Amino acid sequence: MAIAILVSYTSIGQKLDGNYGVLGKLQFTFGNQNIKLEAGLSAFGTANYGDAAMEGGVNLISGHLFKRHTIRKNGVFYGYEFFALMGIGQNSNLLGSTISNFNKTILFDHEGKGGFSGIGFGFQKEFLPKNLNHFNLKQGKILMRFSNANHALDIAFTNDFKFGRLFNGEGTDYGKTGSLIIGFTKIESRFEAYRVGLGIELFTPKPNYVKTPNNNINSDDGRKNVWHTVSPYQNLFYANAFAFGSFQDEYYSVYSKAGINSQKLGAFVQNTLHDSFGLNPRFPWDVTANDKLLIEVSISGQLNSTNHD
Repeated sequence: MAIAILVSYTSIGQKLDGNYGVLGKLQFTFGNQNIKLEAGLSAFGTANYGDAAMEGGVNLISGHLFKRHTIRKNGVFYGYEFFALMGIGQNSNLLGSTISNFNKTILFDHEGKGGFSGIGFGFQKEFLPKNLNHFNLKQGKILMRFSNANHALDIAFTNDFKFGRLFNGEGTDYGKTGSLIIGFTKIESRFEAYRVGLGIELFTPKPNYVKTPNNNINSDDGRKNVWHTVSPYQNLFYANAFAFGSFQDEYYSVYSKAGINSQKLGAFVQNTLHDSFGLNPRFPWDVTANDKLLIEVSISGQLNSTNHD
């Protein structure tokens, strides 16, 4: 069973309001694509000056893998994540922490104010063991969040492309190539919170840049150039479309997601992008494969402490 410790407090100056929290956790995740035992340290804070607001967070994780990206693999992994948003409003309930990809436990202050509308950027990177390590790729993020009182709506687009310094992905177009997560969160009481949402995420193997892109899979009868891919995971494709939800109270939190893993969906999304913007070749998605079930659950226990100064 996992243990998480949450501490949050508010510091108020004459004109500058701030609120920030720290979360330590030990969490177990199991599902048909990922199984891992993970420890993490998260910090998140907000600052308001008049109607201007800023928020940001950092997450550090490490643990032991049993399965990752559908591959059974034992070994130690670690990673980091950083993000920041700017906007308007009176923002101190810490619900912006839910926009994290790494932390599924909600960090919140039930006495804080909502009323935030903002946009921001971030990046994340995960370091995987053994021959999964060529998927150690940095991803950039575009983030949007809108909150009112104890409710928040967030949108997070993650991709590995690189655009200047704001969107600082690896620029490789393989591995975790992209995701879109839309979530809604509600603070129910001092220790209780709910979160629900929808997501889509794509994963592709590494292209073989040495071979001519004349693969006949997903080539539309030979009319499109398609990469060959490199071993050892040349057939590691998935596109997840899923719904997710979480609940936590004073002593535990549970996060779960369920949906489909569809090669047809992955081909449709990536082909549309590559064909439209001239980013050929395509990837060899197996468009004849049947859809598979996706299911995943994360569990942690926790202790909470809140201080307001």
